Amino acid sequence: MSTLAPEARRTPDGVDWELFAQRHWDRRPVRLRARPPFGLEAVHPLNVVSCAPFRAGTRFWVMPDVRFLLGDGWLRAPGTLLPDTADPTLDDYLDRLEAEVPGQGYLLTVRQPLLLDHALWSAVRDTVSGLWRHVGWPNLPLTAEVLTGDRFVQHAGAVEAPTHAALTWVLRGRMDVTLWDERGGPPPADIAEPDRDVPGARGLSAGAGELLYWPGGRRHVDTYRERCVALRLRIPVDRGLPFTALRDLLADLVHAGRDRDETVPYFPFGSGTGIGDPGGVLPRLTALGDELRGAVESERLRRTLRVRWAALRSAAGLEPIPVPRDGVAITRDTRFRRTGEIVRMADGPAHEVWAVDGNVFTLPGAAGDRVYAALGDGAETGADDVCRALAAGDDDSNDPTVLALLDRLYRLRGIDLVEEGTR
Repeated sequence: MSTLAPEARRTPDGVDWELFAQRHWDRRPVRLRARPPFGLEAVHPLNVVSCAPFRAGTRFWVMPDVRFLLGDGWLRAPGTLLPDTADPTLDDYLDRLEAEVPGQGYLLTVRQPLLLDHALWSAVRDTVSGLWRHVGWPNLPLTAEVLTGDRFVQHAGAVEAPTHAALTWVLRGRMDVTLWDERGGPPPADIAEPDRDVPGARGLSAGAGELLYWPGGRRHVDTYRERCVALRLRIPVDRGLPFTALRDLLADLVHAGRDRDETVPYFPFGSGTGIGDPGGVLPRLTALGDELRGAVESERLRRTLRVRWAALRSAAGLEPIPVPRDGVAITRDTRFRRTGEIVRMADGPAHEVWAVDGNVFTLPGAAGDRVYAALGDGAETGADDVCRALAAGDDDSNDPTVLALLDRLYRLRGIDLVEEGTR
């Protein structure tokens, strides 16, 4: 255990994650003083870009996902009620909204918007990494939400299965949360009434610059006061969720490996037919079971899980991930610094997986240590140094491979180039 005083152990966001892990994680709800991963000024541009495709109506199975709730209902085609480039600032948008729907409470929920902005995505990843280093790294994706509400009560958390823990940073205004511990039985109907005292329920309230946390197994009702803005991370903690993810992965593996008729086998009919006849229901379902058993026992499944975990670990659980940036021309004279964490994992006897910002690729295992050492640990280095680390003497046969690797690391934001004027 660290001997540093709590003040000395606090990270740039102001939270002592080690102490938080010891006292609160998976134990009890809490409110803390904490600087959010990004400021209020970043919210409006992010919301505008996220909402643009939804102005014509609801879209399904896309990220970011946008929902606008007004009064007692979810508007399927919110149109001009969503923020737009014509709104210069967040306050301009909220002023316009107040004029268009006077006296009505509302909630704008933007789910998984961080994939649109790498700087914000990276800031959130760096923040939660401080917690994961003390409690373990998530093996399922988190869900990030930017919430903008005004005099609105959100009941969804009281009716959904409480399978996730939550971290909620309040960026503006005030949020009140009523929590019900699922272990005490189903929540009473009164939990949906935020201004009533509910026996057994617990209330938390947070303002700008504060963080709310509650473990899994808690149903919740959120009350957004005037012009409240918050960032929430929903963290999967229910023991059934990994099984569901594995089930879906197995289904994908079996489906991808099949080259026969995949139509649904109906029960046969007519005289002389039976479910056990060749081509009948039973043989086809039995064959499917054999394929599933083979997938469970296959090295392909184990490798897929290794690769997925390496990717998720390098993203600190934040999925989806931002797209890579454009490449640049890299030569042996290029100078750079390693700026991103590289997660390495053995991938069989001859290769290893490298993961950066949720992206994965493989390298020959024999070269991995030399390349990694040559990249340095944040100090300025050169492409020529990496080339020589893999070459024997003046042999330059590996140059194209090394330069291609550096280009990939640059596009994935694992390294940044050093400009002439910054040396």
